[in-house]
Amino acid sequence: MKGAGRLRHRVTFNRQTQVDDGYGNVTGEFEPLFTVWGNVRETTGKERVAAGAVENNRTATIRVRKSSQTSGLTEADQAVARGETWNIRGIANVGIDDAMLDILVESGVSQ
Repeated sequence: MKGAGRLRHRVTFNRQTQVDDGYGNVTGEFEPLFTVWGNVRETTGKERVAAGAVENNRTATIRVRKSSQTSGLTEADQAVARGETWNIRGIANVGIDDAMLDILVESGVSQ
């Protein structure tokens, strides 16, 4: 596969367990789904003021090979790469044959 050597970061994807707290709220911890090779490309950070405090958001794109596992990812899942937890904000097919996925992720903000 062309460019496969560029997938140099280990990326673990997590999914939140669904536990009803008895009051109709769904809570739970994030647990690992699977780990694959990917390429993390961080974009410029943004700062914004929210409720009088400065928030520092960082965004990145994680490119992974498309597979039955990665095709099942949603925006409710998380990615852990380079020692940091990233919230998934969008997923897009990439390439002529849609063999790769670009996953837009963000850190520094809550889920």
